[in-house]
Amino acid sequence: MLKMVTTLLRGAANEAEEALFDANAIRVLEQQLRDAASSLEHARRELACAMAHQASEERAVAALEGRIAELEIAARDALEANREDLAGEVATVIAANEDERSLRTASVEKFSRDVRRLKQLSEDGRLRLADLRRGLEMARAQEALRRAGANGRRALSVGTGALREAEATLIRIRDVQAREEDVAAALDELDSRESGRDLTDRLAAAGFGSVKKTKPADVLARLKASAGKAHDAESGT
Repeated sequence: MLKMVTTLLRGAANEAEEALFDANAIRVLEQQLRDAASSLEHARRELACAMAHQASEERAVAALEGRIAELEIAARDALEANREDLAGEVATVIAANEDERSLRTASVEKFSRDVRRLKQLSEDGRLRLADLRRGLEMARAQEALRRAGANGRRALSVGTGALREAEATLIRIRDVQAREEDVAAALDELDSRESGRDLTDRLAAAGFGSVKKTKPADVLARLKASAGKAHDAESGT
């Protein structure tokens, strides 16, 4: 039982670690690239030091070769002057210089190999770092798009719900207004019927009742009669 609990706890810890890493993967990558760039810069300084040592050793080898050539001339001159003792001393110095030249030549060759290797490593690292930085920029852009999409979908979901609510509210308002208009019309109709105004109006329109509508033809006939009386009165005078 204890072993099972321990296994479950380890599994939960691994899942939590992976979730934490996934949530901060871009930050982790940024720090890793900073560490890689720092290491590459250190490697470049090491390469520069190796190249400086190589140049120094090459100059030393060249100086030894020049010194050996001068000593060989001096030794030959001593031999020609029958000063074999001096020539022997010169030969000893020449041998020491040649040994040193051999050591320094080997050192130059070693530095040359190291410099070539470091140059290749530095160039490979530079290219890989540049590629990783491009990948980081793409990952940042993708993450920004993902966040924008998630925020957009969330906002759209909220907005869609608000739109549905607003549409329902508008329908309710229109229903209320329509009912109010129907009620007002019904009340007007009831008031009209209760006061008898509706019946009076309908009787008058039909030509019945105490209140009759004045007909234009009656007005015209009255005007003609009045005009005729006025004319007869003027003729009689």
